[in-house]
Amino acid sequence: MKQQLIFICSLLFIFTSATLFAQEEDKAKVDTLDANTIIIRAGNAKCDSAAAHEKKKDLKGANRYYADAMKEYRKLMKKDKEMFAPYYYIAKVQMKTKDYKEAIENYTKAIILDSTHDDAFRDRGIAEVEMQKFAEAKKDFNYALSLNANDPLTYYQRGKINERDKNKQPCFEDYESALDLKPNYPEVLFRRGMLYVNNKQDYILAVGDFNKVTLLDSTFYIAYFWKGKAYYLGADYRSANNELTRFLQIDSNSIEAMVLRGASRLNYNDFSNAIRDFDDIIKLEPKNFIALTNRGLAKGQLKNFKGGLEDLDLAIKIKNDYSPAYINRALVKYMDKDKKGACKDLHLADGLNNAKAYELLEKYCKSEVK
Repeated sequence: MKQQLIFICSLLFIFTSATLFAQEEDKAKVDTLDANTIIIRAGNAKCDSAAAHEKKKDLKGANRYYADAMKEYRKLMKKDKEMFAPYYYIAKVQMKTKDYKEAIENYTKAIILDSTHDDAFRDRGIAEVEMQKFAEAKKDFNYALSLNANDPLTYYQRGKINERDKNKQPCFEDYESALDLKPNYPEVLFRRGMLYVNNKQDYILAVGDFNKVTLLDSTFYIAYFWKGKAYYLGADYRSANNELTRFLQIDSNSIEAMVLRGASRLNYNDFSNAIRDFDDIIKLEPKNFIALTNRGLAKGQLKNFKGGLEDLDLAIKIKNDYSPAYINRALVKYMDKDKKGACKDLHLADGLNNAKAYELLEKYCKSEVK
């Protein structure tokens, strides 16, 4: 009986010791985990401080905090070189400091250690885009989406590559997927709006996207320009004028915005203000043949035929294959009762394969159509 009691007590001691040892081991693991978390949080806090300095345009201060963040993450790497986290966070800092080559290397090291993180593949893809490695980036975005099909940023990034590669339908699908997951995503709304405009698809839908962008972010100024462009291409010239005026209050030297606003004013017969826009462009760029072409027509509409023809002659001298200049010169000559000269210019424009020239030849010079 005594021996049995001794045996039972021995078993209890062994069990208790093993349990205590396991608890101590678990506690050590938790302590290590907590220590690692503390380091990561310290590094992340430095990154947040850097971002705040960037917002204030204090790049020196931002770089100092990014350097401090790197020190924190390198502490973690010294503790365990086989850990995913330090390589991943170091790469994120390198993205901020635009060290894209080094970022790709560290994302790759992180992925080799743990290939289950979709954000590591996505972020490496973003770095590869910056390095013009578009095929590699697309592979990373595809793999990231195979791991997590609910990340709007990955769809957006892949959509930009499809847009660059002129893969129109896949691009739209990627932007749609991003917006399904995050409807109020200004960058994606903006890109989709541009796609509508550039593909001459639906200017009303484009305007809708740009409206949402400016409602979500009033500092997204370029959206006002694109909204004006969409209105212009959709032949709503007064609305185009309003949006382009708003944009020019922010960027007063945008040649493209001035050209479009001048053309909008020309189309709704505000010839004097159109001329002012074209004057401003020509002061900045004396050889801007588009501004000269439009100002020439506006002058003609105000019966300044001599000034209009001088502008149009100069536009043609600068670029002799620009067919709208011949058409506008023909219109000014016709208004100045020089029908023969007008028809001659329309023939020249027709020779440059301008469809409008043939229509005008049919209307004004039918007996002379070849």
